[in-house]
Amino acid sequence: MNNSAGDQVVNFAIANLSTSSGECAALAIDNNYFRLDLVSSEWNTSVRAILDDWQRIYPSLVAAAQVCAREGPESRAFVSGTDAHLLTPIKFPNKLICVGAVYRDHLLEFNLPPERWKNMPMFLRAPTTSIVGPGRTLVIPATTKEFDWEIELAVVISQRLKDADLHTAQSGIAGYSVGLDMTCRDLLDRDSRTGVDLVRAKAQDGMAPVGPFMRPAEFVRDPQNLRLQLFVNDEIKQNGTTSEMLYSIPEQLSTISHYITLEPGDIVFTGSPAGSGASIGQFLHPGDRIRAEIEQVGTLHVEVVAQ
Repeated sequence: MNNSAGDQVVNFAIANLSTSSGECAALAIDNNYFRLDLVSSEWNTSVRAILDDWQRIYPSLVAAAQVCAREGPESRAFVSGTDAHLLTPIKFPNKLICVGAVYRDHLLEFNLPPERWKNMPMFLRAPTTSIVGPGRTLVIPATTKEFDWEIELAVVISQRLKDADLHTAQSGIAGYSVGLDMTCRDLLDRDSRTGVDLVRAKAQDGMAPVGPFMRPAEFVRDPQNLRLQLFVNDEIKQNGTTSEMLYSIPEQLSTISHYITLEPGDIVFTGSPAGSGASIGQFLHPGDRIRAEIEQVGTLHVEVVAQ
């Protein structure tokens, strides 16, 4: 794809860096970073704030990425990938919404029929405390002995969506990130007469890693045909594709918007393929390393640590 000047559009992502002067939005290009506050004083702000004005700002980010890629390490905004301290990219969304029962193979591994439910399952997390970024950030709750993993394509919203049709929902996507939907399987309390306990099981502090950055939607060619892979200590556990979704990404967003208004910066976890720890009776322990990869989007590295 080319711009009007004939220059090739640079594939970039948007990151959130921790710096000596505080948090800083940055462009991620070829494993290095460029601080946006040093590219333009207009961008002395957060990724969250950029998403509030996404339609206006995005073309300028595309142009800035071309300049940064051309200047490389000579740019005053340059930060080497080895020196960058990445935080979760959006700190923090108004809402983090998770959709369940999405992947055919995931339903099969729990002996459930691989078909659409009458009502698409969805639930809210507590975003300001459950979202963390890359690194030694995944603190295993002291309350669980069955700490489980699930890789999910995280969708970041760029505009207000209320009762949105499929086309409007698709156009309301700013980009994508890698999400981990962690679960304390032994705290779901499925036998409770009041229903499954998703707060204790899924919404405790730090149980929703997101990162390492957000890849703009134009660089993800076909979101419904992406490979998702999760490794624990370099052993592959999940290996699926978004083509297995029973509900497409626009359908998920449209359905949510008929019940909850989606706003710029909101994040939607879009379900997980087969290969969770519960399906094989394996769970995480302090010191375990997770590598979660989504084709065209990025790779999120986190390590499980004790409280």
